[in-house]
Amino acid sequence: MEEYKRFTVSLPKDLYDKFERFREKLGISRSDGIRKAMQSLMISEENIPHASGNVIGCISIIMVHEHFQPSSEEEHQHPEGEDHDHEHDHQYGSQPIYASVHQTDEILKNDIQHHFHDIIISTMHLHLEFEKCLELIAVSGSYNRVIKLKQDLQRLRSIISLGFFIIDKETS
Repeated sequence: MEEYKRFTVSLPKDLYDKFERFREKLGISRSDGIRKAMQSLMISEENIPHASGNVIGCISIIMVHEHFQPSSEEEHQHPEGEDHDHEHDHQYGSQPIYASVHQTDEILKNDIQHHFHDIIISTMHLHLEFEKCLELIAVSGSYNRVIKLKQDLQRLRSIISLGFFIIDKETS
């Protein structure tokens, strides 16, 4: 009989609720869903070339973020009856402002990318929803540098999904 180990997982409520709906739709247990997710992550990591040669590929990230709020109510007033939930009509001049974790992560993401300018060949930023964006980062260069970029991006708390695909540049 196979030995099992128990452990506790802490998740944000919205991720837990989504996972519960997803696993119920599939008709699988919580344990089986977590097992499959872990196996999928390990398989995707194991398919990465284990050499220090040159690779080419793409890192995709989906991030959530918050928007800066105007400093005064009068900057954000709209004519009555108009729906402007997602419009920004306030001033964007440089000013001291408090930044949330999501906003700080956006700044850190840009800084990380600048530190990897030698391997990033292109980026594309797509606005999926008002508070959710997709960024595609095309990479080409040293395997070790690409892995370091991926690891640095994974540490950002506002990233809700990170996709990673690379191949050996010699076979591309």
